[in-house]
Amino acid sequence: MSLTGIGQDAVDAAGDSESLLGPEILEGRELRLGDGGQPVPGGAVPGGRDSGVREKAGMVPRPVPKVFPAGPPDSALLAEALAELERMVGLEPVKRQVKALSAQLNMARLRAGQGLPVQPPKRHFVFSGPSGTGKTTVARILGRVFYALGLLGGDHLVEAQRADLVGEFLGQTAVKANDLIDSAIGGVLFVDEAYSLSNSGYSKGDAYGDEALQVLLKRAEDNRDHLVVILAGYPEGMDRLLAVNPGLSSRFTTRVDFPSYRPPELTSIGEVLAAENGDAWDEEALEELRSISGHVVDQGWIDELGNGRFLRTLYEKSCAYRDLRLSGYAATPTRDDLATLRLPDLMQAYGEVLSGRGPADRGRQEPPAL
Repeated sequence: MSLTGIGQDAVDAAGDSESLLGPEILEGRELRLGDGGQPVPGGAVPGGRDSGVREKAGMVPRPVPKVFPAGPPDSALLAEALAELERMVGLEPVKRQVKALSAQLNMARLRAGQGLPVQPPKRHFVFSGPSGTGKTTVARILGRVFYALGLLGGDHLVEAQRADLVGEFLGQTAVKANDLIDSAIGGVLFVDEAYSLSNSGYSKGDAYGDEALQVLLKRAEDNRDHLVVILAGYPEGMDRLLAVNPGLSSRFTTRVDFPSYRPPELTSIGEVLAAENGDAWDEEALEELRSISGHVVDQGWIDELGNGRFLRTLYEKSCAYRDLRLSGYAATPTRDDLATLRLPDLMQAYGEVLSGRGPADRGRQEPPAL
């Protein structure tokens, strides 16, 4: 399942709606409304246990119904979050899915106001894609969308990896994992490289990682009204994790695929980074930036280099080489000198980035000819 493009029409957005919220009702629980179509405060059901009616002996107790937030959404905060998403370069499928999710949640409010049944939104996601493709940034934006719509108590994001969840000895993992999850309540828990919690390479199995996953699964279910959990990582690793853990695949049913950046998108990222910091590439440097972007994609290096992270590194190193070049000027550099990145700056930066990839690669990965 993929997320992208906010520029699509309403038909495109509607096409993604079922993939985000899904038709099923969690364990048979529908949201119940009181008289006049208003949500019942505290989840009480008219005529239910709160009204003194006893359940027959031997019957399974009915779960307390979920209640859709009663207050209006924060339209300004929601618009700000979606605008930030739109400003991100590329990620068209991701943008489209997030926009569809926002629209569905708003429609759920209107349905509640008309006394129609409202299904609880899905809150747990799998973000699949190579590094540097914006997964953490989109996770933070998604948390702000849930917060703006009243589905979370805060908009904070807690980032975690295996070391943050797994203890050093038996019995410590559950405590450590629960403490971390507690810190994320009301916001988003973002677990990067989540497949590292299921390490099949261990000779006796991964008891620590399995324990952390069990705690995570239980808390994701128990605290589903107060927590969004996002598991992220490379596609192959996430495929393996979901395949060997039925509990995960049944609860994390919404998958967002982040594609690698294409050459024009990489070039745009480089231009955006420079503009955000008051800089600009001169004409020769910009043309070479386009050439480099196409080269690393054509050679299949971009995922290893880190996609958007590669452009950030390239920009920062180019700035360092520009400053070094200007330090040799006899006269005081002009404003234009200080804010312009030139071809020699970029080429030295690119050479340095590639030089860090290991001796085996250096001979065949020289910068493209001018």
